[in-house]
Parts: sequence; C-alpha cells; structure tokens
Amino acid sequence: MAEMLSEELIGRNAMTSGGYPIGTIEEIVIDTETGELKYLLVRPSAGIATQKTDGKGRAVISVNTMKMSGENIIVS
Repeated sequence: MAEMLSEELIGRNAMTSGGYPIGTIEEIVIDTETGELKYLLVRPSAGIATQKTDGKGRAVISVNTMKMSGENIIVS
C-alpha cells in the first residue's frame, strides 16, 4: 500500500474521471476511533455545484470514490 502524508494531499486538485476540475483539497477528515481516512473537504472551482457540502460550502468527497493520478486526485 502506498502512503502519503496529509500535508501532501492538501492543496492538490480534485478532478472527475473525465478530467473536469472539481476544486482544491482543503482538509482531510479522519475517524478518531478507527484512525481511518473518511473523506476530503474540497473548495469547489467556480461554477461547480456539488451534492454534499459542509457548513463552509466545501464539497464532501468520500475516500471510497478517489484515487491518485499524478499530482491530481481523481473522483469517480
């Protein structure tokens, strides 16, 4: 399993599998009981509407839907 520090994810671009920008990763949420990564909070790019957001308008993206591709996070 490949490993990455949280600081290496923050600031990266999140994109759809079709290459369309979603936004920039701002925070990572971890389950404090299990230590598992739960989801990413992404500041949406201009004009991007997301289904699930937090109280600050950031997209909530489950780690189950993401993978790394070069410098970007791809969300399916």
